[in-house]
Amino acid sequence: MTTKRFLPGVLLVVLTAGPAAAQQYGSNPYPAPRQITDLIPSVAPYEPDPPPSANQFSPPGWVMPPGRPVAAANSTALDRVTTPIRPVAGEDSSPFTTLTGQPPSPGQSFGIPKGSYPSPEYGDAPGCCGPVGHDGRIGEEVYVNNGVSIPFGAGDFVHRLELGWMVDAGGRTLFFNQRNDAAWVVDLGVSYQYNRGNQWSGTNLNIRQPSTTNPTTGATVPQPDILTNVIVRDIDRTTFNFALGRDWWLWGPGATGIENNWNLRVGGEVGGRYGTAHVDLVPVADPFGYARRQGVTHGIFFDVHANVEVPLGTVILFAGVALQYGYDWTNIAPPFAGDIQNANVLLTAGFRF
Repeated sequence: MTTKRFLPGVLLVVLTAGPAAAQQYGSNPYPAPRQITDLIPSVAPYEPDPPPSANQFSPPGWVMPPGRPVAAANSTALDRVTTPIRPVAGEDSSPFTTLTGQPPSPGQSFGIPKGSYPSPEYGDAPGCCGPVGHDGRIGEEVYVNNGVSIPFGAGDFVHRLELGWMVDAGGRTLFFNQRNDAAWVVDLGVSYQYNRGNQWSGTNLNIRQPSTTNPTTGATVPQPDILTNVIVRDIDRTTFNFALGRDWWLWGPGATGIENNWNLRVGGEVGGRYGTAHVDLVPVADPFGYARRQGVTHGIFFDVHANVEVPLGTVILFAGVALQYGYDWTNIAPPFAGDIQNANVLLTAGFRF
Protein backbone atom coordinates (compact mmCIF):
# COMPACT_ATOMS: atom_id res chain seq x y z
CA MET A 1 0.00 0.00 0.00
CA THR A 2 2.81 2.37 0.85
CA THR A 3 4.78 1.44 -2.29
CA LYS A 4 1.87 2.17 -4.60
CA ARG A 5 1.52 5.67 -3.10
CA PHE A 6 5.38 6.43 -3.38
CA LEU A 7 5.85 5.72 -7.12
CA PRO A 8 3.26 8.26 -8.32
CA GLY A 9 4.94 10.90 -6.12
CA VAL A 10 8.33 10.29 -7.69
CA LEU A 11 6.92 10.60 -11.21
CA LEU A 12 5.27 13.89 -10.26
CA VAL A 13 8.56 15.34 -9.01
CA VAL A 14 10.42 14.36 -12.21
CA LEU A 15 7.76 15.82 -14.50
CA THR A 16 7.68 19.13 -12.64
CA ALA A 17 11.47 19.42 -12.40
CA GLY A 18 12.05 19.25 -16.20
CA PRO A 19 10.21 22.48 -17.18
CA ALA A 20 11.82 24.29 -14.27
CA ALA A 21 15.29 23.27 -15.46
CA ALA A 22 14.44 24.37 -19.00
CA GLN A 23 13.40 27.79 -17.78
CA GLN A 24 16.68 28.10 -15.83
CA TYR A 25 19.24 27.18 -18.61
CA GLY A 26 17.42 28.40 -21.72
CA SER A 27 16.95 26.46 -24.97
CA ASN A 28 20.47 24.87 -24.96
CA PRO A 29 20.52 22.01 -22.48
CA TYR A 30 24.37 21.76 -22.71
CA PRO A 31 26.82 23.95 -20.83
CA ALA A 32 28.94 26.48 -22.82
CA PRO A 33 32.39 25.12 -23.84
CA ARG A 34 35.43 26.32 -22.00
CA GLN A 35 37.53 28.97 -23.84
CA ILE A 36 41.10 27.74 -24.61
CA THR A 37 43.48 30.67 -24.96
CA ASP A 38 46.80 28.96 -24.33
CA LEU A 39 46.76 26.79 -27.53
CA ILE A 40 46.81 29.57 -30.17
CA PRO A 41 49.25 28.65 -32.98
CA SER A 42 52.42 30.80 -33.21
CA VAL A 43 51.92 31.59 -36.93
CA ALA A 44 48.67 33.02 -38.24
CA PRO A 45 47.30 31.74 -41.59
CA TYR A 46 47.71 33.94 -44.65
CA GLU A 47 43.92 34.46 -44.78
CA PRO A 48 41.70 33.37 -41.86
CA ASP A 49 38.91 30.93 -42.61
CA PRO A 50 35.55 32.58 -43.17
CA PRO A 51 33.36 32.83 -40.03
CA PRO A 52 30.76 30.10 -39.62
CA SER A 53 27.18 30.77 -40.50
CA ALA A 54 24.65 31.80 -37.89
CA ASN A 55 23.19 28.34 -37.62
CA GLN A 56 26.59 26.74 -36.98
CA PHE A 57 28.22 26.26 -33.67
CA SER A 58 30.66 29.14 -33.11
CA PRO A 59 32.72 28.83 -29.99
CA PRO A 60 34.24 32.03 -28.69
CA GLY A 61 37.80 32.81 -29.84
CA TRP A 62 37.59 31.34 -33.39
CA VAL A 63 39.25 34.48 -34.93
CA MET A 64 43.09 34.57 -34.71
CA PRO A 65 44.53 37.59 -32.89
CA PRO A 66 45.86 40.29 -35.27
CA GLY A 67 49.54 41.17 -35.67
CA ARG A 68 52.65 39.17 -34.91
CA PRO A 69 52.25 36.34 -32.43
CA VAL A 70 53.94 36.79 -29.11
CA ALA A 71 56.38 33.95 -29.89
CA ALA A 72 57.84 35.90 -32.87
CA ALA A 73 57.84 39.38 -31.38
CA ASN A 74 61.64 39.71 -31.55
CA SER A 75 63.27 40.66 -34.95
CA THR A 76 64.91 37.92 -36.97
CA ALA A 77 67.97 37.90 -39.25
CA LEU A 78 65.68 37.94 -42.29
CA ASP A 79 63.94 41.05 -40.97
CA ARG A 80 67.26 42.84 -40.52
CA VAL A 81 68.35 42.02 -44.10
CA THR A 82 65.12 42.99 -45.82
CA THR A 83 64.35 46.12 -43.84
CA PRO A 84 65.30 49.26 -45.87
CA ILE A 85 68.09 51.33 -44.36
CA ARG A 86 67.14 54.92 -43.77
CA PRO A 87 70.27 57.11 -43.89
CA VAL A 88 70.83 59.69 -41.27
CA ALA A 89 70.12 63.25 -42.32
CA GLY A 90 73.06 64.60 -44.31
CA GLU A 91 74.62 61.16 -44.85
CA ASP A 92 75.70 60.16 -48.40
CA SER A 93 75.21 56.43 -48.90
CA SER A 94 76.43 56.41 -52.52
CA PRO A 95 78.49 53.27 -53.28
CA PHE A 96 80.85 55.44 -55.34
CA THR A 97 81.56 57.64 -52.32
CA THR A 98 81.94 54.60 -50.10
CA LEU A 99 84.48 52.96 -52.41
CA THR A 100 86.52 56.01 -53.34
CA GLY A 101 86.23 58.20 -50.27
CA GLN A 102 85.61 61.18 -52.57
CA PRO A 103 82.14 62.72 -52.94
CA PRO A 104 81.08 63.40 -56.53
CA SER A 105 81.16 66.97 -57.72
CA PRO A 106 77.86 68.90 -57.68
CA GLY A 107 75.91 68.10 -60.80
CA GLN A 108 78.39 65.43 -61.89
CA SER A 109 76.85 62.69 -64.01
CA PHE A 110 78.52 59.45 -64.98
CA GLY A 111 76.13 58.67 -67.84
CA ILE A 112 75.04 55.39 -66.28
CA PRO A 113 71.62 54.12 -65.13
CA LYS A 114 70.31 55.19 -61.76
CA GLY A 115 71.42 52.87 -59.02
CA SER A 116 74.74 51.94 -60.67
CA TYR A 117 78.15 53.52 -60.24
CA PRO A 118 81.54 53.44 -61.98
CA SER A 119 84.13 51.03 -60.70
CA PRO A 120 87.36 52.54 -59.37
CA GLU A 121 89.15 49.79 -61.34
CA TYR A 122 87.92 51.31 -64.61
CA GLY A 123 90.65 53.44 -66.13
CA ASP A 124 88.45 56.32 -67.26
CA ALA A 125 86.16 56.48 -64.26
CA PRO A 126 86.82 59.18 -61.67
CA GLY A 127 87.99 56.57 -59.19
CA CYS A 128 90.19 56.94 -56.16
CA CYS A 129 93.26 57.99 -58.10
CA GLY A 130 91.80 59.60 -61.23
CA PRO A 131 92.07 58.35 -64.81
CA VAL A 132 95.16 56.34 -65.67
CA GLY A 133 97.84 58.77 -66.80
CA HIS A 134 95.39 61.66 -66.22
CA ASP A 135 94.39 61.30 -69.89
CA GLY A 136 91.59 59.71 -71.85
CA ARG A 137 91.08 56.26 -73.20
CA ILE A 138 93.36 54.14 -75.35
CA GLY A 139 91.76 52.83 -78.52
CA GLU A 140 92.77 50.24 -81.10
CA GLU A 141 91.70 50.10 -84.72
CA VAL A 142 92.44 48.18 -87.89
CA TYR A 143 92.10 49.62 -91.39
CA VAL A 144 92.47 48.91 -95.09
CA ASN A 145 93.35 51.56 -97.69
CA ASN A 146 93.31 51.13 -101.43
CA GLY A 147 93.37 53.47 -104.37
CA VAL A 148 95.38 54.91 -107.23
CA SER A 149 99.11 55.60 -107.10
CA ILE A 150 100.46 58.36 -109.37
CA PRO A 151 104.26 58.25 -109.93
CA PHE A 152 106.18 61.40 -110.80
CA GLY A 153 109.58 63.00 -110.39
CA ALA A 154 112.79 63.65 -112.29
CA GLY A 155 114.63 61.10 -114.38
CA ASP A 156 114.06 58.95 -117.42
CA PHE A 157 113.07 55.90 -115.39
CA VAL A 158 110.12 57.39 -113.51
CA HIS A 159 108.77 58.93 -116.73
CA ARG A 160 108.28 55.41 -118.06
CA LEU A 161 105.88 54.46 -115.28
CA GLU A 162 102.12 54.69 -115.59
CA LEU A 163 99.24 55.13 -113.16
CA GLY A 164 99.21 52.27 -110.66
CA TRP A 165 97.45 50.84 -107.63
CA MET A 166 98.24 50.77 -103.91
CA VAL A 167 96.86 48.56 -101.11
CA ASP A 168 97.66 49.46 -97.51
CA ALA A 169 96.57 47.68 -94.30
CA GLY A 170 97.54 47.90 -90.66
CA GLY A 171 96.58 48.85 -87.16
CA ARG A 172 96.63 52.00 -85.06
CA THR A 173 96.81 52.73 -81.36
CA LEU A 174 95.10 55.96 -80.33
CA PHE A 175 95.98 57.79 -77.10
CA PHE A 176 93.04 60.11 -76.38
CA ASN A 177 93.11 63.31 -74.38
CA GLN A 178 90.92 63.83 -71.32
CA ARG A 179 88.01 65.09 -73.42
CA ASN A 180 88.37 62.11 -75.78
CA ASP A 181 88.01 64.36 -78.83
CA ALA A 182 91.67 64.23 -79.97
CA ALA A 183 94.34 61.54 -79.94
CA TRP A 184 97.97 60.86 -80.73
CA VAL A 185 98.27 57.95 -83.16
CA VAL A 186 100.88 55.22 -83.60
CA ASP A 187 100.43 53.46 -86.96
CA LEU A 188 102.04 50.18 -88.08
CA GLY A 189 101.18 48.48 -91.36
CA VAL A 190 102.26 47.01 -94.68
CA SER A 191 101.64 48.23 -98.22
CA TYR A 192 101.95 47.03 -101.80
CA GLN A 193 102.33 49.33 -104.80
CA TYR A 194 102.18 48.35 -108.44
CA ASN A 195 102.90 50.62 -111.43
CA ARG A 196 102.89 49.37 -114.98
CA GLY A 197 105.42 50.67 -117.53
CA ASN A 198 104.22 52.62 -120.57
CA GLN A 199 106.05 50.19 -122.92
CA TRP A 200 106.02 52.63 -125.81
CA SER A 201 109.82 52.95 -126.10
CA GLY A 202 113.00 51.36 -124.81
CA THR A 203 115.76 52.77 -122.64
CA ASN A 204 119.26 51.60 -121.89
CA LEU A 205 119.56 49.95 -118.48
CA ASN A 206 122.11 47.66 -116.94
CA ILE A 207 120.94 44.07 -116.91
CA ARG A 208 122.58 41.38 -114.83
CA GLN A 209 123.94 38.41 -116.71
CA PRO A 210 123.70 34.89 -115.34
CA SER A 211 126.79 33.51 -113.67
CA THR A 212 128.98 30.93 -115.41
CA THR A 213 130.95 27.96 -114.15
CA ASN A 214 134.69 27.63 -114.49
CA PRO A 215 135.24 24.38 -116.42
CA THR A 216 138.57 23.74 -114.69
CA THR A 217 137.76 24.44 -111.04
CA GLY A 218 133.97 24.16 -111.15
CA ALA A 219 133.64 27.46 -109.30
CA THR A 220 130.80 29.90 -110.02
CA VAL A 221 131.98 32.99 -111.82
CA PRO A 222 129.68 36.07 -111.64
CA GLN A 223 129.33 38.09 -114.85
CA PRO A 224 129.28 41.89 -115.10
CA ASP A 225 126.10 43.77 -115.95
CA ILE A 226 125.64 44.75 -119.56
CA LEU A 227 123.94 47.87 -120.84
CA THR A 228 120.87 46.74 -122.77
CA ASN A 229 118.04 48.51 -124.47
CA VAL A 230 114.95 47.35 -122.59
CA ILE A 231 111.30 48.16 -122.07
CA VAL A 232 110.08 48.68 -118.50
CA ARG A 233 107.13 46.33 -118.02
CA ASP A 234 106.26 47.13 -114.35
CA ILE A 235 107.63 47.88 -110.91
CA ASP A 236 106.44 46.33 -107.62
CA ARG A 237 107.12 47.61 -104.10
CA THR A 238 106.30 45.82 -100.83
CA THR A 239 107.11 47.72 -97.64
CA PHE A 240 106.63 47.82 -93.90
CA ASN A 241 105.24 51.18 -92.76
CA PHE A 242 105.46 53.06 -89.46
CA ALA A 243 104.04 56.48 -88.66
CA LEU A 244 103.03 58.94 -85.96
CA GLY A 245 100.02 61.21 -86.27
CA ARG A 246 97.31 63.27 -84.66
CA ASP A 247 93.54 62.96 -85.09
CA TRP A 248 90.68 65.29 -84.11
CA TRP A 249 86.94 64.51 -83.77
CA LEU A 250 84.77 67.45 -84.78
CA TRP A 251 81.33 66.30 -83.59
CA GLY A 252 82.06 65.14 -80.06
CA PRO A 253 84.14 62.51 -78.24
CA GLY A 254 85.47 59.69 -80.41
CA ALA A 255 86.45 57.00 -77.89
CA THR A 256 84.68 53.67 -77.90
CA GLY A 257 81.86 53.61 -75.35
CA ILE A 258 81.57 57.40 -75.37
CA GLU A 259 80.93 58.16 -79.03
CA ASN A 260 77.18 57.71 -79.39
CA ASN A 261 76.37 59.29 -82.74
CA TRP A 262 77.83 59.90 -86.18
CA ASN A 263 81.15 61.70 -86.02
CA LEU A 264 83.72 63.29 -88.33
CA ARG A 265 87.44 62.69 -87.83
CA VAL A 266 90.29 64.54 -89.51
CA GLY A 267 94.01 64.10 -89.04
CA GLY A 268 97.43 63.55 -90.48
CA GLU A 269 100.46 61.26 -90.22
CA VAL A 270 104.18 61.34 -90.94
CA GLY A 271 106.10 58.10 -91.34
CA GLY A 272 108.56 55.94 -93.17
CA ARG A 273 108.77 52.78 -95.26
CA TYR A 274 111.26 49.99 -95.60
CA GLY A 275 111.02 46.96 -97.85
CA THR A 276 111.84 45.45 -101.20
CA ALA A 277 111.21 46.44 -104.82
CA HIS A 278 111.76 44.82 -108.18
CA VAL A 279 111.39 45.94 -111.79
CA ASP A 280 110.47 43.63 -114.68
CA LEU A 281 112.22 44.37 -118.02
CA VAL A 282 111.82 43.09 -121.56
CA PRO A 283 114.83 43.39 -123.97
CA VAL A 284 113.93 45.23 -127.14
CA ALA A 285 115.97 42.76 -129.24
CA ASP A 286 114.14 39.80 -127.69
CA PRO A 287 110.41 40.50 -127.20
CA PHE A 288 109.97 37.08 -125.60
CA GLY A 289 112.86 37.56 -123.21
CA TYR A 290 112.69 38.61 -119.60
CA ALA A 291 115.00 40.35 -117.14
CA ARG A 292 114.51 41.39 -113.54
CA ARG A 293 116.32 43.64 -111.12
CA GLN A 294 115.56 43.66 -107.39
CA GLY A 295 116.79 45.65 -104.42
CA VAL A 296 115.99 47.34 -101.14
CA THR A 297 113.75 50.37 -101.05
CA HIS A 298 113.07 52.87 -98.29
CA GLY A 299 111.19 56.11 -98.14
CA ILE A 300 109.13 58.64 -96.24
CA PHE A 301 105.51 59.72 -96.54
CA PHE A 302 102.89 61.93 -95.00
CA ASP A 303 99.14 62.01 -95.44
CA VAL A 304 95.98 63.84 -94.47
CA HIS A 305 92.72 61.99 -94.04
CA ALA A 306 89.05 62.46 -93.16
CA ASN A 307 86.69 59.74 -91.97
CA VAL A 308 83.01 59.46 -91.11
CA GLU A 309 82.43 57.27 -88.05
CA VAL A 310 79.37 55.31 -86.94
CA PRO A 311 79.26 53.65 -83.49
CA LEU A 312 77.86 50.12 -83.61
CA GLY A 313 77.69 48.39 -80.24
CA THR A 314 81.16 47.86 -78.84
CA VAL A 315 82.94 48.90 -82.07
CA ILE A 316 83.04 52.01 -84.23
CA LEU A 317 82.97 51.66 -88.00
CA PHE A 318 84.63 54.32 -90.13
CA ALA A 319 85.21 55.06 -93.81
CA GLY A 320 86.76 57.96 -95.66
CA VAL A 321 89.54 59.15 -97.91
CA ALA A 322 93.28 59.75 -97.47
CA LEU A 323 95.64 61.86 -99.60
CA GLN A 324 99.23 60.68 -99.36
CA TYR A 325 102.58 61.85 -100.65
CA GLY A 326 105.61 59.56 -100.63
CA TYR A 327 109.23 59.59 -101.71
CA ASP A 328 110.97 56.21 -102.27
CA TRP A 329 114.68 55.68 -102.81
CA THR A 330 115.63 52.69 -104.94
CA ASN A 331 118.63 51.50 -106.93
CA ILE A 332 117.01 49.04 -109.30
CA ALA A 333 117.41 50.93 -112.58
CA PRO A 334 121.09 51.85 -113.03
CA PRO A 335 122.56 53.92 -114.52
CA PHE A 336 119.40 56.01 -113.95
CA ALA A 337 118.36 57.10 -110.49
CA GLY A 338 115.51 54.92 -109.34
CA ASP A 339 113.93 57.46 -106.98
CA ILE A 340 110.13 57.65 -107.28
CA GLN A 341 107.72 60.19 -105.90
CA ASN A 342 104.11 59.12 -105.40
CA ALA A 343 100.78 60.87 -104.99
CA ASN A 344 98.27 58.34 -103.66
CA VAL A 345 94.52 58.86 -103.44
CA LEU A 346 93.18 56.16 -101.13
CA LEU A 347 89.78 55.06 -99.92
CA THR A 348 89.92 53.85 -96.34
CA ALA A 349 87.69 51.68 -94.17
CA GLY A 350 88.04 49.94 -90.80
CA PHE A 351 86.75 49.63 -87.26
CA ARG A 352 87.87 50.73 -83.82
CA PHE A 353 87.43 48.85 -80.55
